[in-house]
This record gives sequence, structure tokens and C-alpha cells, in this order.
Amino acid sequence: MTNLPTYEFSDDIHIDSLTTQELVDWTKGIAEKCLQGKASSVHSIDELTPPESAKSLASQIRYKNRPSHTSLEEQQTFYTTTDKQIEIEKTLLILDKIYDSVEVVPYFRTEEDFSPNAPNYAPFQTILSSIAIRSVQSVDNYILPSFCSTTNTSYHKHADRSIFYNSLSAGLSSAVIAHVSKGLKTDVLIDVISTLALQIHMVKSIASLAGLDINDDAVRTLIYLCIISDGIKGSIVGTAKELAIIIMRKMVIDKIPKSVLKSINKRVAMKLLSKEVGDKGIINLALLIPFVGELVTFVSDSLGTYSIGQVAKYVFCPIDDQNENENTDSPPPYPGRIGL
Repeated sequence: MTNLPTYEFSDDIHIDSLTTQELVDWTKGIAEKCLQGKASSVHSIDELTPPESAKSLASQIRYKNRPSHTSLEEQQTFYTTTDKQIEIEKTLLILDKIYDSVEVVPYFRTEEDFSPNAPNYAPFQTILSSIAIRSVQSVDNYILPSFCSTTNTSYHKHADRSIFYNSLSAGLSSAVIAHVSKGLKTDVLIDVISTLALQIHMVKSIASLAGLDINDDAVRTLIYLCIISDGIKGSIVGTAKELAIIIMRKMVIDKIPKSVLKSINKRVAMKLLSKEVGDKGIINLALLIPFVGELVTFVSDSLGTYSIGQVAKYVFCPIDDQNENENTDSPPPYPGRIGL
């Protein structure tokens, strides 16, 4: 898996239980509020006061956006090996808690599912975001060739709706969070959690449409790979597609060691952290300009979520019977052909 960071992880890293509980409780609260369209309340509820563990992780994120001329002494302060591994563990804790929390609301496959959980915000931005996503979706469906070849029309229909509604919600939620921002260290981290909650909610919906067990550890890893995807033609998506075929055919999935899945998840956390830091760093500059920052945030997160949705639709594309019969004699892609 050449596009994932190579890094040796230590099993000796330990985060105390109180720190862990505070961080996951805070993450769950933020994720649920944003999934329910209540992003405007992320700063107004006592239970959502950021714990110290969230503040320290946010400090690392803010540090990574500092100019390159930062002194060597400061770099050494922030980048000890132990600190880096703790940062990765915290990111994975956040990712796992979001994954376990997103089903607090139903999957957005119909307007009736989405409407009660739609972010309440300026109608102009809602209309603008809807037009932007619909335009891209129309181009994909009617001009560009489909990457998902299946006769399962229900899969196409519900996957497209899930992608549209979650993309719309992700963009609007981020705009709301930018609007109510208090300039706290954790504002960027709150935005990351909000976007991840809606992206994981969407990808889990698409995976379940393909008949996969979203409680399976391998499926969880597969969903994480979709979230950090590098485009449909990228190497990470190629690996995810092969792993999806294994799971759909129920070939050797029970032989994939949990230690392998855990190692992949940690590398995903590293990739995710660096990816989100880069994206949010650009957006933070735009926030200095009134109204422009909210628009940039909305466009970035809505179209970014839409792109991940298209990747997930391709990765989980159901295997038609005739295609499955044609390929049953081929060797399983794991572990021989997937580079971990």
C-alpha cells in the first residue's frame, strides 16, 4: 500500500483511561450534533467543552500549519517519537468513536431521512450548494463513464442520494462551524470531526447497500481506506477495491490477521491527519476574509465529501452474478497481490 505512510508503531504507547474517555465522549458529542444538523450548538453546550487531550491534539495540528522557519528547538518539542505516536493513537480513537456513533441518525437515502437532520443555515448557501453538487453529479452520471458497472439499479439510486445529501450536509455544517467559530485551538479539530462524521455516515450507508457487514473489522478498515482515498485511479483505491472483492466473495477474509488491520488503521490515521491538516490550513487563511471563508469551507467540504462518495460507490459496487462466475478461478488478491 504504497500511498500510506511507512512508520514503525510501538505497542508500548498508552493513553490513560480518563484521557481516553474524555476524548471519545467529546468526539461523540460533536459528531452527533453535526449529524443531526445542529452544528451551530458545538460551542454552546457544556458537555462539548474541549478536554485537554483534544486541545493538545489541536495544538499539534496548528503547529503543522506554522511557517517552515520555525526553530529547530520548537520542532523537537512537538515531534518526539512518543508525541507522534500519541497523536496517532488519539486520531485513531477519534476515528473509531465517529465510526461507532454515526448511526445515531438514519442513512440519508431519501429526502424524508435527510430533512429532519439538515443543517439550518442561510437559504442562499443551501441553494448554491445544492446546485453545485447536482451539477457535478449530472456530469458524472451523464457525461463521464461510470466506474460502477452493475445491473443493481437500486444500488445506484440509493448510493447517489446518500452521496448528495451527505455532501450537502458536510458543506453546510462546515460553513456553520466557521460562522460560529470562537477562535479556539480546537475549532479546526471540530470541523474535522464534523466532516468525518458525515463522510463515514455516507460510506457506511454505501457499504451496507452492497450487503456488507459494517460491524466487521475488515469492512471498517475498508471504509477508512475510502475516506483517505487518492482518487478512483489512485493506488489506495486500487487496494480497497481488491479488498472489497475479497469480502464480497467471502474468500479468505477470516485469515486476515487483526494485527494487520490494526496496522493499516494506524497508517490511515497518519494519512488522515496530514490530509486534513493540509486542507484545513488553506481554509483557515480564507476565514480571514468575511463571508469568503464560509463559502470556501462549504465548497471544499461538500465537493471533497462528494469525491469520497464516488470512490465508495466504485469500491463497493456489487458484483453481478455473471462477473462473479467469470472470476471465481482467479487467485485471491490477499495476501499475494496487495502490498501492505
